[in-house]
Amino acid sequence: MFRIRLVPVASVLLIALSFIGTALTHSETPKLGDLRKQLDAIADGAPGKLGYSLHHLKTNDLLEKSGDESFPTDSTLKVAIMCAAMEKVERGEIGYYDLRSLVKEDLNAGGFFNNYKLGTEVEFSEALHQMIAVSDNTATLMVIRWIGGTEVVNKWLDQHAFKVTRLLVYHPLSEEMQRLQRDEAAANKYVESIKKWGMGVSTPSEMRQLMELIVEGKAGTAAASDEMHRLLNHQYKDQGIASQIPPWVVVASKSGRSEHSQSDMAIVHSSSGTYVLTVFIKDSADTRPVRQNDLTKAIRAISRAVWHYYQPEDKWSPPAGAEKY
Repeated sequence: MFRIRLVPVASVLLIALSFIGTALTHSETPKLGDLRKQLDAIADGAPGKLGYSLHHLKTNDLLEKSGDESFPTDSTLKVAIMCAAMEKVERGEIGYYDLRSLVKEDLNAGGFFNNYKLGTEVEFSEALHQMIAVSDNTATLMVIRWIGGTEVVNKWLDQHAFKVTRLLVYHPLSEEMQRLQRDEAAANKYVESIKKWGMGVSTPSEMRQLMELIVEGKAGTAAASDEMHRLLNHQYKDQGIASQIPPWVVVASKSGRSEHSQSDMAIVHSSSGTYVLTVFIKDSADTRPVRQNDLTKAIRAISRAVWHYYQPEDKWSPPAGAEKY
C-alpha cells in the first residue's frame, strides 16, 4: 500500500511518500438468482462494506453488488500501471529488457527490490514482474518513474473510458511538490484523497472491466495483453479468490490490502468457460493479517460459491490444513 503524510513547515509543505448498485443487462434465471442471494448474504455478513462484480464470459451472466460504488484499490491498481507500461513498450518508447539503476527515491517497504543495493541495474520486464507477481512497492515506483509518472497511468485510464479509476499517489513528486507548495487548497485536497482512498480508487465493475480487457486481448495489442495475462498467472499472493480454485486450473489474479480495506480480482479459466470476479471491501475494523482476518474469509466464500455454481459436479475443496498457507 501507499501512505502519504504532509507536515507543514513554515509556508512549505513537506511531502513524504511511502508505499502505500446492482444491475443486470439480461434476464436472470432462477438458479442465477440463487447465486446472487448467496453472494449477497456473504457480502452483508462481511466486516465493512463489500462490493463484487462477476461476469461469466461464455454465458454472459453478470452479477454485481455495489458494482458502481467507489472503493480503495490498494495494490490492485498496479494492473492499470502495468497496462500503461506495456503501451510504452508496444510503441517502442521503452524496451522490455531495458536496464535502469535503482535510485533512493524509489525505495519502499514491501517486496524484494527494497533489499537491492542502490545503483543495481534492473530490467524493465523484471520490474513489471515483481510489481505484479509479488506486489513489490519499490518495483512499482520504479515503473511509474520509468514510464513518465502518475499522469501517464491516468491518461491511459481516460483513453480506455474508465470514469472512476485513478492512481492518486503522485510519483515522482518534484513537479507536483512545487504546485502543492503554491496551492494550499490543492495540497489539502490531495492529502484528504490519500487518507480516504490510499494508492488509488475504482469500482468493482471498472476493475472487472480492466481484467476483461486483458483476457480479451484489448488492453493494448494482442501480444501485450497476452504478456500481461502471463504476468497475472504468476501470482505469489494467491490467498484469496485463487485459493478456492483447484490448483490445476489457471487463475490470473491480483490482490490488494491496507489497514481498513482489502481486495482481490481474478480471471478464472474454468471448464464451464472463463469468468472474471472482483471483490472489494472497505471501512473494515478487522485489521488482522490477511490469513487470519474475516475479509479474507468473505473473499474466499464468494470465490468458492461462484466456482461450485459453475462446476456443480466438481468435488474439490481446499484440503484440511490449507488455511495455514
